[in-house]
Amino acid sequence: MSYLIVSDSSSNLFKIEGENYKTVPLHIMIGDTDWADTADVDMDAFDEALYSFDGKTSSSCPSPDEWLESFGDAETVFCFTITHGLSGSYNGAMTAKSMYEEHHPGRHVYVIDSLATGPKMVLMIEYLRDQLANGADPETAYNKTLEYRSNTGLLFTLQSIQMLAKAGRVSPFIAKAVGLLDMRMIGEANDEGKIDLVGKHRGYKKTLLGTFKQMLNLNYNGGKVVISHNRNEQAANDLAALIREKFGDVLIDIHRTGILCSYYAEKGGFIVGFERSR
Repeated sequence: MSYLIVSDSSSNLFKIEGENYKTVPLHIMIGDTDWADTADVDMDAFDEALYSFDGKTSSSCPSPDEWLESFGDAETVFCFTITHGLSGSYNGAMTAKSMYEEHHPGRHVYVIDSLATGPKMVLMIEYLRDQLANGADPETAYNKTLEYRSNTGLLFTLQSIQMLAKAGRVSPFIAKAVGLLDMRMIGEANDEGKIDLVGKHRGYKKTLLGTFKQMLNLNYNGGKVVISHNRNEQAANDLAALIREKFGDVLIDIHRTGILCSYYAEKGGFIVGFERSR
C-alpha cells in the first residue's frame, strides 16, 4: 500500500525519520509580511518581527490547493489538522479530500480533526504510523486513531493570553486581568476541540505543580508525553522531572514550537500532550 501522512504545521512536527510524511504550513501575517510555518523558518527573526510590531497580526490556514498539492500521487492519504475550533484548516483539508478523490477514483483521503494542536497531534500521528507499520489496513488504522484521540489530553500553560484574546478565543477582560495580576493560565482542549481555562497560578513552581496536577485530574497514569515549548525548555524539563519522579521512566519528547504555536502560546508558554486512562 502506498500511503502518505500529512499534517498541518500546528503539529510542530516537520519530519519523521523513515516515514512518508509532509507538513502543510499555516501562516502568520505581521503587517504585510507573510510568515510561513516551515521547518527552516528563522525563529529569532520571527520573534523580533512579532514583538517589535505595533499593528495588526493574524493567522491563516492552508488553502485547499495547498493541501491538494501536498497529496502528490499517494494512493492513500492521512491528514491531521489543528482543531476546527481554532482554524479553518480542517475545512480546507476536507475540500481537498473531495477534489482529490473525485479526480482519482479508487484513492482515499482520511482527514482527522485532532480537536487539539501541537503535542496531541504528534501522539496521534505516531499512533497511526505504528498501526500501519503493524499491518493494519487504512480503514482500521483510521478508526483506531479516532479512538486513540479520546485517550489523549492536551494542556497549555501560558504567561500571556493576549494573542488568544485578539483571535477571539478567550475574553479580552480575562487576558487583561492575567497581565495585570502576573498570573499563569492553564488551559485544556476540551472534547469539542475548544479551549477551557482550568487553572491560574502565580509563580513558576505553583504553575508547574498545577499543570502536573491537572494532568492527573485528566487521568494521566504514566503514558507517553509530548511537550512543545516556546523558549522555555527549563519548564519542559522540570515538568518531565515531576512526571518521572512519580511514574518512573516515562517516554517524553520535548521540542520547540513552530511559529503558529509560538504565536498563540507566546514566549514562555508550553503545551503538553499525553496519553491518559479512560
